[in-house]
Amino acid sequence: MKRIVTIIACVFAFSFAAEAQFKFGAHAQLLTGGGGSFGVGARGHYQINDDFAGQASFTYYLEDYTAWALDLDVHYSGFDLGDVESFSLTPFAGLNIYNVSVDTGLPGFDFGLSSTNINVGINGTMPLSGRLSLFVEPKLVLGSGSGFVLTAGVYF
Repeated sequence: MKRIVTIIACVFAFSFAAEAQFKFGAHAQLLTGGGGSFGVGARGHYQINDDFAGQASFTYYLEDYTAWALDLDVHYSGFDLGDVESFSLTPFAGLNIYNVSVDTGLPGFDFGLSSTNINVGINGTMPLSGRLSLFVEPKLVLGSGSGFVLTAGVYF
């Protein structure tokens, strides 16, 4: 957990060094399947060039057990949506690392599960004011942890 907090702090510090190309955000996420889970998280979005951006996000799920997800995605923005300048729609694909661990309270009976999956989705972003933008991101997680994920939040 200390490593994850350090990574998030470094991403936040980097956002001030590359203001024009980097956005930091916070989000809420609903994971369907298995009864559904609700999580909160942070993300960093780096615009590599006019067509591609990289995004890393971390989500901690608010459950009775420890669960988190790390997503590393590549967004493609090399097309126009007509005359819509204040709204961007970018498809993306990437990796999802999902981890669950349960502490039963009994020595030797704790267990954990980790899976690596593929993300495929679309990100819709709308500027609100200045550097503040609202985003909605539906995606499919394909693999052993398959399911539908709906994420919404803000970029700062």
